[in-house]
Amino acid sequence: MLYKRILVPFDGSEPSQNALEVAKKLIADDAAAVLHVLTVVPAGAVAAELEAPAGPGSATPLIFPDMESYERVIERAKATAMDDLNEALGECLDDVACDVQVGAVISGKVADGICDYAEANDCEIIVMGRRGLGALRGMLGSVSYAVLHEADVPVLTVK
Repeated sequence: MLYKRILVPFDGSEPSQNALEVAKKLIADDAAAVLHVLTVVPAGAVAAELEAPAGPGSATPLIFPDMESYERVIERAKATAMDDLNEALGECLDDVACDVQVGAVISGKVADGICDYAEANDCEIIVMGRRGLGALRGMLGSVSYAVLHEADVPVLTVK
């Protein structure tokens, strides 16, 4: 097998499910391989989930009183994302013979989160879904388009 460390960004969509199936075929039954399945939570989505205080100062940005409060919010968002990811995956990974690493990261830009994760985990290829809706960026989807241009490893897009 050519690749032993494959990353699949997964959002539950049909293209991401197709990408997961392709990655599973690339790994075959190589027990020494590692399949990384990742969900990326945009940082803006975390901020939107927070309840801002009501009242005269409600237009004031949310400020955390200490680093522990901030870390609790981030960990809660990642735990929720992991629960959603595991639910979306269901039994999709039951037939995989290799090590599977399922993860969630929070990033300002989804493409940056994918590329940073791939680099931090020494992934050799990113296999990801694309939308295929039309001209230029719409042909791939804005995230897959950005990953193609930013990643330092090969990127295989799957319709």
